[in-house]
Amino acid sequence: MRFLTIKNMVCCLMLLAVWGAPAEARENASGKVTTEQMDWKAFLSRHDMRWDRLTADPVEPTMDGRLRTGYYAGAIMGNGLLGTNFYKLTDNVYRLNVGRSDVTEARSPYDLFNSARLPIGYFTLRTQGNVTSESMTLSLYDAITQGTFGTDKGRIDFRTYVHAKMDCIVFETEASGGEADYVWDFVSQEAVSPRYILNGTAPDGYLNREGKSNPAPERYTRDGVNLLVQKLVADTTFQTVARAYVVGWKEVYEGNKRRIVATVAQADREQDAVASALRTVRKGLKQTSGKLEDEHTAWWHDFYRKAAFVTFPDKRFESFYWAQYYKFASTARPGKPVVDLQGVWPTWDTPWTAIWMNLNIQLTYSWQVKANLGELAQPLWDALWNNRDNLRRNVTDIAGQETWTDAACLPRSATYDFHAPLDPATTVERNQYEAGNLTWTLFYYWQHCLAYGETRQLKERLFPLLKSAVNLFFHIRTERDGKYGLPPTASPEYNVTGNIGPNATYDLANLRWGLQTLIDIDTTYHLNDPLLPQWRDFLNRLADFPYNEETGFKVSDKYEFIDTSHRHYSHLFMIYPYHLLDWEDAQDRPRMELSVNRWKGNQGYSRTGKAAMLASKGDGDGALEQMEVFLQRFVKPNTLYAETGPVIETPMAAVSTLHELYMQDWGDKIRVFYGMPSAWRNASFINLRAKGAFLVSASRQDGRSVFIQVESEKGGLCRLQTGMALADIQVRNGKGEPVPFTPASGEGGVIEIDMQAGDMVQVTDKTRTVVYPAPQAYDKNADFCYGDIKPAVR
Repeated sequence: MRFLTIKNMVCCLMLLAVWGAPAEARENASGKVTTEQMDWKAFLSRHDMRWDRLTADPVEPTMDGRLRTGYYAGAIMGNGLLGTNFYKLTDNVYRLNVGRSDVTEARSPYDLFNSARLPIGYFTLRTQGNVTSESMTLSLYDAITQGTFGTDKGRIDFRTYVHAKMDCIVFETEASGGEADYVWDFVSQEAVSPRYILNGTAPDGYLNREGKSNPAPERYTRDGVNLLVQKLVADTTFQTVARAYVVGWKEVYEGNKRRIVATVAQADREQDAVASALRTVRKGLKQTSGKLEDEHTAWWHDFYRKAAFVTFPDKRFESFYWAQYYKFASTARPGKPVVDLQGVWPTWDTPWTAIWMNLNIQLTYSWQVKANLGELAQPLWDALWNNRDNLRRNVTDIAGQETWTDAACLPRSATYDFHAPLDPATTVERNQYEAGNLTWTLFYYWQHCLAYGETRQLKERLFPLLKSAVNLFFHIRTERDGKYGLPPTASPEYNVTGNIGPNATYDLANLRWGLQTLIDIDTTYHLNDPLLPQWRDFLNRLADFPYNEETGFKVSDKYEFIDTSHRHYSHLFMIYPYHLLDWEDAQDRPRMELSVNRWKGNQGYSRTGKAAMLASKGDGDGALEQMEVFLQRFVKPNTLYAETGPVIETPMAAVSTLHELYMQDWGDKIRVFYGMPSAWRNASFINLRAKGAFLVSASRQDGRSVFIQVESEKGGLCRLQTGMALADIQVRNGKGEPVPFTPASGEGGVIEIDMQAGDMVQVTDKTRTVVYPAPQAYDKNADFCYGDIKPAVR
């Protein structure tokens, strides 16, 4: 077992001053700037989460958004399926919360009770004495949490992690004095929808006479392995067991050292789940501690090496940014379930028991493409394709729509199979007929395909899915005075009595983007789809976005935008994320400015959305102001986020917005540092991925771009807004040879470069010294860290 000694701690602190390899070493033999020589360990150690005390879990429910303790201040770990959150429970009891993302109720039809994510339980470490000191560090680079608890009877040193490749949790300790007898145990949580725990009410038929949704778990030992078996039943008769999950764990002692390996297995048959749990625990204990940990850390080190690199002059933002890389890789992996609102860190008293489709899933998956981590988003695209029949059933299962077999949609919420029919009747009273949710989700799939040059996925998967999403609008559209419109659909979370009225801007934007994209794909790849003339006709005759000269873009024909604190930007989708309007257009700009300025969203994701809009305008200072509010008001000590319970999407949306400050690729060009705040004089990045399968790297020095590198994976015309004066631009390849380019616009220094697959060019300002991308020294907040909840640090 490897514990952090005082000497090692000193070494780690010394590493904080190391910026990695010199800037010159970032060029490989071909002259290309890469991250190959970067010292990721030194860089990421600057952003480890640290605690010098832990505050006990509060008595109040987690729905209190002000809470900054317990769950929201724990060390979160995971491997895309299993997750843990380690924090303090009471004065001498610590809790290792256990989650598995596919553990849900086994009922039907879908609702927030029958299909709910279920809490599993938690391990407890109970000290023998009274705790006198605490310290803990979560290493982002190694994905390992380690620390020390001192008591009046001894000391416990610990290390814990969720193995990156094996579905097991490892907890290792070395204890001294009376703490050698600390107590380790498992506390199961009732297998019932957290909505029932939170509100105390449930729909008829969900609970039996004893108030149970599932039978009580069974606990026993087999061959030295502790097992807790929870059966999940099909209904309240408990006669049909649909599947079972099993928590298995075993403790092994070696002197004053203790090693615990645990797992959560699930299968349709109880005996299969038990056998799986036994195999995993035995396999984990069979390997030496060092070998098991080396396999774990090797995965994480390789993960960071494949990622894009972004560095900030403010440590708060840089630490936050890299914590999200770590968090998402902890809760999302290829071949694992789609990320819901809780990720792999479930809670027992939350209303968010499923996947929400009207903002949450979209924001969660909005940033991986630019970060060059598309493989972590692929499970969502696979799930949409594999469940395409259910997407159609979401339409045809509604009475009167049985023949609409060419259409598909995503509802407001669903479980992992996406089957939850969307009833138009929900718009009458609840403003919930969100017809465009699938279209919006597919926007990020489209970005993925274009940025990776995934032509096959674009034509064979995205295109038919998008056709189905748009076909729904063909079935429901209206026609008047030669114009096509929409009946009352929905504008998510805009508070109205009754329906929102016709032509909701949310769905007009979804539809307009969907039609334009179908046309572009068909014409680009010569698909000759028979619906092409109908798409063009629909687009050409589609109603304009409702607008009022005093209040800006309206929510619908019926509603002006009056409630300026509306948290969802569903009425502004033509501005962001779709960029259907142009800040440079004389007619669009004043309308966009009025609408964005009037909108004052009151949640964290409102701030990230408005910041992204301002960045697209080139207003980096306004964007930073919004992000400062987000960071200070909404981010928890471990970078989680809460709205009536923990939800994962908003910190992920913040990463997408931070990318917009550094690089934008909407429209017909790649914009480098276009949304950068004036206060961030120096910044750099390596290998942000842009539309067209271009990898872009750049440096900003003293408020100006001084170096841009573009690598083309697929070839094509690269239109680049450099931020340099056209007369001062020079373009060279990796050998230092001049590369021809075409000046396109003096405004922003736009140039065009015709590139072949595998080409790499570097753009510099011949009047300024070249500064290559490298980790930034901090202008301020250099002592900031996440995890530690002392007021002086927060």
